[in-house]
Amino acid sequence: MQRFSAQEMATFLRAMDRYVQAPYTLIVIGGAAAALAYGAIDVTRDIDTMNDPAPIMPAYEAAKRATGLNIPLGPAGVADAPYEYEARLRRLGHPRLRKLTILVPERHDLVLMKVVRGYEHDLAAIEGIARNFPIKYDVLLQRFCSEMTHVVGRPETLRLNFLAAIERLFGEAKADETARRLPVTGR
Repeated sequence: MQRFSAQEMATFLRAMDRYVQAPYTLIVIGGAAAALAYGAIDVTRDIDTMNDPAPIMPAYEAAKRATGLNIPLGPAGVADAPYEYEARLRRLGHPRLRKLTILVPERHDLVLMKVVRGYEHDLAAIEGIARNFPIKYDVLLQRFCSEMTHVVGRPETLRLNFLAAIERLFGEAKADETARRLPVTGR
């Protein structure tokens, strides 16, 4: 599948904005949020959302025709976020839009959302975010321990994914220290 740049997604969102009939807020997550808000590159094949884009699908179809870009857009199949992520959502300041409001998770929340699946491209997106916006270890650890206890799946897998992200961001020694600090269940 084709990967889309932040510039292509911004062009697409501007086109959607021209065709949206009424104001609408879209919560963008995943690689699209990493690219659009945090400058991560080569990380997404689609625009995943936390809310339903059905009300703006006519604008989506019109934007595809107008731009020639066929960027898939829809609710994420599986997405787990920290409990309080909604209170920390931030408005995407670019591209300038009139009717469409794009919200993205705060960077630490987005990192934790990428940790849940923990595939190589998720870890690459995490590194891309961290290259442009500092990730604070203490914030990440606190939110992981207090706001990720609801995540569906094996707790040990989530723990290992988190440790892999810590190693990529802060090095092996910090990952070893973190492994000693975390409960075995990862919760």
